[in-house]
Amino acid sequence: MANIDVSKFSDFNLLQKEINGQAAEVEKWWSHPRWAQTKRTYTARDIAVRSGTFAKTEFPSSVQARKLYAVLQKHHKQGTTARTFGALDPVHVTQMAKYLDTIYVSGWQCSSTSSTSNEPGPDLADYPMDTVPNKTEHLFKAQQFHDRKQLEARSHATNQKELDALGEPVDYMTPIVADADAGHGGLTAVFKLTKMFIERGAAGIHMEDQTSTNKKCGHMAGRCVVPVQEHVNRLNTIRMCADIMRSDLVIVARTDSEAATLLSSSIDPRDHYYIVGATNPAVAEEPFAEVMNAAVLQGCSGAELQQLEQQWIEKADLKLFHEAFRDEVQKSSLPNKKEILSKFYAKVGPYTGTSIREQRRLARELLGHDIFFDWDVARVREGLYRYKGGTKCAVMRARAFAPFADLVWMESNYPDYEQAVEFAEGVRAEFPGKMLAYNLSPSFNWTTAMSVQEQGTFIERLGRLGYCWQFITLAGLHTTALAVSNFSKDYAKRGMEAYAQDIQKMEMETGVDVLKHQQWSGANYVDSLLKLAQGGLASTAAMGKGVTEDQFKSHL
Repeated sequence: MANIDVSKFSDFNLLQKEINGQAAEVEKWWSHPRWAQTKRTYTARDIAVRSGTFAKTEFPSSVQARKLYAVLQKHHKQGTTARTFGALDPVHVTQMAKYLDTIYVSGWQCSSTSSTSNEPGPDLADYPMDTVPNKTEHLFKAQQFHDRKQLEARSHATNQKELDALGEPVDYMTPIVADADAGHGGLTAVFKLTKMFIERGAAGIHMEDQTSTNKKCGHMAGRCVVPVQEHVNRLNTIRMCADIMRSDLVIVARTDSEAATLLSSSIDPRDHYYIVGATNPAVAEEPFAEVMNAAVLQGCSGAELQQLEQQWIEKADLKLFHEAFRDEVQKSSLPNKKEILSKFYAKVGPYTGTSIREQRRLARELLGHDIFFDWDVARVREGLYRYKGGTKCAVMRARAFAPFADLVWMESNYPDYEQAVEFAEGVRAEFPGKMLAYNLSPSFNWTTAMSVQEQGTFIERLGRLGYCWQFITLAGLHTTALAVSNFSKDYAKRGMEAYAQDIQKMEMETGVDVLKHQQWSGANYVDSLLKLAQGGLASTAAMGKGVTEDQFKSHL
């Protein structure tokens, strides 16, 4: 497709013809079964007028996105699982490609090992927003290089026997799914971040419903989520950006609400069921934040502040509104308590999205009087609302996110199979065909969480529930740490025996291609480029006579 002649846009009819033509192309693209479960809040024309005049080119990441989607759909239909883990570098992705069908790029690993600020730290998403896209590009370019290298090497076979001798080819172009954290800012930041990921090779990205400013690792305390609609807007922005770029990007919507204790705003009624408030009128004129700020100004210490906080919480008698209503009914002298509770809970539940105004009105109608409940006085010093998440809260949010994402994922605190069942059944009750993702996190103590036998079947059991993409976020980090720690210790004691016997010999016996590290790094391939550039001969060829790697000719 050629670039558009912008001079034509001075003619109204030509301008409309061009826009309508682009919109028709977008509509045709969206008619593919791939988008059958995707909801868009904008039209094809909206995308066309924001797509510019430059010829629409296909990003390599979009090719990878279609490959990723096909892989996930195949597993989904079979009840099996695409399993992977967080990759740190090109060594990881080339070795993973032999056995796994997706690659994961973890924000946690990037935060601690490859921030573009070169300043390591915990997973608080406080690193520059190009950090994970840069790591994605690093790995994607390595994949492309090893793919080119392999094809060139196999092209030298003169017959089937020689080709067979090289072994089965490796599909180095394993689709990459990358961590987009909470978007690193507002919707314009989400748009720019998505654009970077598409340009740098990501087949898919996941984004969570935490706040950008207070983002924490999904297994840290103090997690604060945004209102439901705010995260829906993020997901919609990701898809909009991908549409403008004509990308088939796979989107994974993550919710951290299962263990969330804070909420940034009470604006969305879907969150009202889960917001915690004070039920003791005695604290009506003693807002928590004001009490704590006054204590800080008076010079109270950390321990004193902690004690004061606990005293305020006990005095406030914090509850959810439906809990406060239940307790008020139970202590009343009303004769038909069961009937009253049934009427209330028929309209107020974890998935009803009943606003606090409607909850109060209904409670007043059933009880004959108001209940004291104030979630504003209970707000923490940062201005955030107290929130009581849980699995049902995660289901509620996943249902809201599902139309705007290809997979949904609940971040959890334990590898709890029964909880995974509850989440899967909750989501699929409304979205029967939805693909699910699961974090097999190393933050869990797997040695105590379940038996060895259960560990061996956990992935398969989850796969049958619909969790078709599962990943160990930080396995790349941990395996590297373990290997280097063990070797360092042994090398200090045994010298070259440790390397020769425990590393090099093991590489030979298990067929690890990095044994021939010059060849793995592409020296032969680069030599071929030199020779091609110089008419077939290069005196400076790196892999010519005298290269020490000849000592390993009998291996690999």
